[in-house]
Amino acid sequence: MRRIAFVTGAGGFIGSAVAYELARNGVTVAVADIDEGSVSRVTRGLRAKGYEARGYICDVTESKSVDEAMNLAAKELGGIDIMVHVAGGSARIAGEGAKYVTLVEQEDYVIDRVLKVNLYGAIYASRAAARIMIAQGRGGRIINFSSVVGFNGLKYCTEYAASKGGVMSLTRSLAKELGEYGITVNSVAPGVVIRPEEDMGEGYEVDTNFLGRQCKAEDVADLVGFLASDKAGFITGQIYAIDGGRSLAMKGTD
Repeated sequence: MRRIAFVTGAGGFIGSAVAYELARNGVTVAVADIDEGSVSRVTRGLRAKGYEARGYICDVTESKSVDEAMNLAAKELGGIDIMVHVAGGSARIAGEGAKYVTLVEQEDYVIDRVLKVNLYGAIYASRAAARIMIAQGRGGRIINFSSVVGFNGLKYCTEYAASKGGVMSLTRSLAKELGEYGITVNSVAPGVVIRPEEDMGEGYEVDTNFLGRQCKAEDVADLVGFLASDKAGFITGQIYAIDGGRSLAMKGTD
């Protein structure tokens, strides 16, 4: 049976890798993002490789936008079997002037933006997906992105850590609510994933893990592919760190 996935933040670095991984596994992908150009680029790229995909504009900070985009995707594609909320980020998503500072120095607009995208977005997307999946009666997979920072915290990223810790609690609670419907709820918690345009300093991408190599977006996407598959059918309410062991470390690694 053909499965359909709705992926938020699918126009981004990790989100697009997730979209491609799911598509390679035979899943039809609803490419959802707030940026129309990114939606178009990823959707065209998937179709060029022969995959089934359709794009949707979605602002995860607005529940109405999430509901409308996901309901439209379900109508046009034949349902939603997998929902992956990738959209997110730390202070930088609040704009060029946003800073990584202590909480006592942080501005309201940065806190508001980080919480809305990371936590509210996960709640809105999970709720919309759950409503559709329950009505369909064929189970489903809900996968929300958190972060290893949600486990241990991080200086100058307190609002980000709080939002990702919230996603972890959302995952555990929602798994208890949706199990009776055959819907699994899990979370992927990446460590440092360096984007091509970033320069975190020589060695940073390997010094923050125990495997001695950089984590690629494809590494994260592979984990999502597993959690979305039939092989993960009896796994729910779990937080999966994919960080090369970074979250095992103690003081001195931040």
